[in-house]
Amino acid sequence: MLKPLPNYEDPGKRRLAAVRAASERDLEGLIQLLTYYLLYKSRKRARTSPKTYALYGLGVRDFLAWAWPEGAPGPRVPILKATADDIDRWLSELLETGGHLENARSTPLSPATAAAYLAGVRALYRALAWAGAVGKNPAAEVPPPRDPTPRGERRPAMPLALYKRLLATLDPGKAEGLRDRLVYRLMGDVGLRVAEVEGLDVEDLDPHEGELRVRGKGQKVRTVPLPPDLAAELAGWLRIRSAHAVPGEKALFVNLGGRRETGKRLRAWTIRKRLAARLRALGAPERYHGPHSLRHLAGTRLYRATGDLYLVAALLGHSDVSTSQVYAKMDRSRLKEAVRQLSG
Repeated sequence: MLKPLPNYEDPGKRRLAAVRAASERDLEGLIQLLTYYLLYKSRKRARTSPKTYALYGLGVRDFLAWAWPEGAPGPRVPILKATADDIDRWLSELLETGGHLENARSTPLSPATAAAYLAGVRALYRALAWAGAVGKNPAAEVPPPRDPTPRGERRPAMPLALYKRLLATLDPGKAEGLRDRLVYRLMGDVGLRVAEVEGLDVEDLDPHEGELRVRGKGQKVRTVPLPPDLAAELAGWLRIRSAHAVPGEKALFVNLGGRRETGKRLRAWTIRKRLAARLRALGAPERYHGPHSLRHLAGTRLYRATGDLYLVAALLGHSDVSTSQVYAKMDRSRLKEAVRQLSG
């Protein structure tokens, strides 16, 4: 039976609910408080992405499993009395062990994932402070782990030759081949994130103007210009899609062929799975298997063609042009040419 949502707008009741959840190891109650805080009281509020909610939730679950193991008579570290040193110890163990949940991997977490978990615990303590259950946020004093590997080496851009080989494996004369080709081109040619591809609706495409309306991180909307041939292929896809989509489905891309979800929105996890399988079949290194390698390819191609980071930022939806600087570092063409000249 679902518990009724506490009256978080009443200061006394929200403090009572927060203290009770932390003192009774009520994971559901803590996650409920965190979700409410992120949705209504945090800086981003409703613009917080589902991926962020999921990662923050994993961080809170792991921290609770460390501070108060399930089945233990009491906490190793009381949630409401945790210090920065306690959070630091949890983070150190997290990096070494891979996590404290039953289904956690036995290998260490990446610094980026551990930093996301820490961000979740920080958000939890912000929520507890807002509720009046703690005086300050102990996690705010703990610096996130840093990955010594440069960002461009962690998730490098897919080589253009591999991208062309990938597209060549797809038959645009078949519905599934055309759909996947368009999905990959939207990431590899114009830099959409996989979640942005998933979120596209039919109404977002303007084939006459050759433009696409994209909802990015934080629900920020941008208009992306399309190469003419890609706009034409998308217009052709609309005719095929109408024969497969279930009534009322708004998604631009839908599942095809004998699945339970046939005719419904194509999800990001399906895109990732199919892309990785195709790249494995091509013998591609694992570092290129994620869809973000396609987005990075688009960024490096545009930077190489223009040398303009502002254009890269506009295409990829970066709010700060400094975020786009990584694509200048990923453009290794001039470095390779310089090294080739050395042999002369």
